[in-house]
Amino acid sequence: MTRLIVLRGNSGSGKTTTARQLQRVLGSTALLISQDVVRRKILHAPDTAGTPAIAVIAELIAWGRAQGFAVIILEGILKRSVYGEFLRDLKQAWGSAMVIGYFDVTFATTVKRNQTKARSFSRAQLTQWWLGRDLLGSEAVCFDESSTVAEQCQRLLQEIAGTES
Repeated sequence: MTRLIVLRGNSGSGKTTTARQLQRVLGSTALLISQDVVRRKILHAPDTAGTPAIAVIAELIAWGRAQGFAVIILEGILKRSVYGEFLRDLKQAWGSAMVIGYFDVTFATTVKRNQTKARSFSRAQLTQWWLGRDLLGSEAVCFDESSTVAEQCQRLLQEIAGTES
């Protein structure tokens, strides 16, 4: 059975780093879908209600499941105001085979981490995008700045292993 891991949080919170490491650990059995790649690079679409990114992400998830990937990882800011209904529908369809993780780090941490990126965003951009505790209410795990990438991956692997029963 395919498992779906959704990693959400602010820019610079650590979700992409964790998603990439998780994919490295899982190897070719994992499909990684990045909201930024779909929305910004493929579609050049706004991150507003009705964005076509939702339909494309849904198709990629369905394709990954049909191809028999063991794990599909979806990562992105995935703000509740735009993606909330889509994510609730996914949770209803996937049930316990879906794990949602949220990166709940401080604004200061996102600014600091963002400065280490090859293409960093300005503090003004980060301020504009900032969403404090944009929770859905169905998160299985929340990570703060005290957890390492290795610990986050281990916890997510434990969560998806727990869905096998």
